[in-house]
Amino acid sequence: MTSYMLNAPAVSLGPDHGYAFNGEQVHLHAAIRQQAAAAGLSLQLWACATPYTGGSLHGTKVAEVNVDAGAANDALLLDQTVNARLPAGHGEHVMVLVLAAANECGTTVVDFANYPRPETFPLPQLRGQSDYRIDGDSVTLTVECVENPRDELNLSGSLDLELWALDAPYSDDAFNGWLLGRAALGTLNGQSMLQNLAIQVPFTPAPAGEWHIALLLREWTADGYRTRDFANFALTARWDAEPTAEPAAVLTPEQPVSEVAAVAVAEATAPVAVEIAAPVAPAPVVIVAEQEVPAPTKGKSKAKAAASIVSVNTATAAELAAVKGLSKALAAAIVAARPFTQLEDLLKVKGMGQKTLERLRASLTL
Repeated sequence: MTSYMLNAPAVSLGPDHGYAFNGEQVHLHAAIRQQAAAAGLSLQLWACATPYTGGSLHGTKVAEVNVDAGAANDALLLDQTVNARLPAGHGEHVMVLVLAAANECGTTVVDFANYPRPETFPLPQLRGQSDYRIDGDSVTLTVECVENPRDELNLSGSLDLELWALDAPYSDDAFNGWLLGRAALGTLNGQSMLQNLAIQVPFTPAPAGEWHIALLLREWTADGYRTRDFANFALTARWDAEPTAEPAAVLTPEQPVSEVAAVAVAEATAPVAVEIAAPVAPAPVVIVAEQEVPAPTKGKSKAKAAASIVSVNTATAAELAAVKGLSKALAAAIVAARPFTQLEDLLKVKGMGQKTLERLRASLTL
């Protein structure tokens, strides 16, 4: 976020403010003082590498709550619990509470407070060496260890390993990139780990150009998949020819990867066997991802009807673009805006109007 500090703010944080985490949620509390009426205010909690002193904010915006505007000289009290976007990785973070205002210049930091106690988050993480090997139309993802450091009774959400081609080294979930391959790991008990993984999955090459490669460990949460840990590879990769396949999604800072549900989450994945660390690590085992075989159809007409209805929450961009009247650009925008709870939510997608939705409704489902 680009910040423009106000020299004499008419709105500021009072002395009473704070935050409290409870799993994937965070409670924000703040007393806000107003000398003049203000609009467009929000209270934000950031996780940063260093204390904030002004200028641009660098880090992860963990939570944000809109502040209702009050009259001049009103004392506002905000108490609200929201879902948290926890920062990926397993380092320490300085927590910064920011009172911000939106205006024609962008976002203004009206006031802020650094908290002295650093925070660490017990998230599923990558341990040891990670690597990848491309072989034709497949890629093998190798990881020395995937660990869930949470309490023993704290089962993780479904975990995925995802290999991405990015225009810059990974730092947070607001990035521009191309999904090269994905491996489902299932869930993992707390205080457990998966060791010496070597998983072969289908490979989709990136567009022509030079790319930074990153391996992301992602977990399914109430807000969709979130990146929990990552490994940036030192060497870049170059592709000289355009891919023939449709991309899974091309993401921009306005369309974070955390908002893209790229696979059918509803499909149950068998948990991967959990191994407790042993003194001698076993040799890597190559796991070839099984291809799902569709059940035989009972009639041509039923098969054709089923194939013509596409899920807006689970279909790829290519499958959505195959729907008559649905462009590739609109398909990519739908993928980036997922998940949806009703078809009417598609009206929030850029390029989707009421007439277009009515024309496509018979071919779409949740």
